[in-house]
Amino acid sequence: MTDSSEVNLEPLLERVVARLRKERISYAVIGAWALAVWGQPRATGDVDFLVLIDELNLARLGERLTQAGLTLDESFSLWNPLLRGLQLRFQFAGLTVDLLRPRDAHDQQVFRRRRRQRLAGRYYWVVSPKDFILQKLKVGRPRDFEDALLVVEHSGERLDHRYLQRWADRMSVAAELRYILSL
Repeated sequence: MTDSSEVNLEPLLERVVARLRKERISYAVIGAWALAVWGQPRATGDVDFLVLIDELNLARLGERLTQAGLTLDESFSLWNPLLRGLQLRFQFAGLTVDLLRPRDAHDQQVFRRRRRQRLAGRYYWVVSPKDFILQKLKVGRPRDFEDALLVVEHSGERLDHRYLQRWADRMSVAAELRYILSL
């Protein structure tokens, strides 16, 4: 990933994944690093993971990552009380790591369709392109729509439109999906 390598995120990605593997925690790389696989690279200062873990074990994982040299961003938890138990944010050498637990049925399904992909010279579990699109539509910020559109453009006819439509209907993002598919 060319743009983010300038801020040297690869060692951080490796460090976190090594800990997740050691703890036997299923994960999927999401966010800008997944975009680099399914669309095109863009500059980022963080690494995002969806982790299949319950709230208690998320706290334990937080302790283990702290022992591995990452610093828990306690101000993030303080200022985002609705995310407590769902997301942890860490800092490492000026970079950010976000660990997110599944929040809905779609997030749970991500782990069934994640794909092993080469990223930064190693193989990692990465969210599938169709699930990436749906995740971005759920969040719905302008950047997220741009990211989803890049993956749609890059994937072309390989996308499973029935799958996308079924989940978009369930998640109330059908209009957003129609919009990006029409561009």
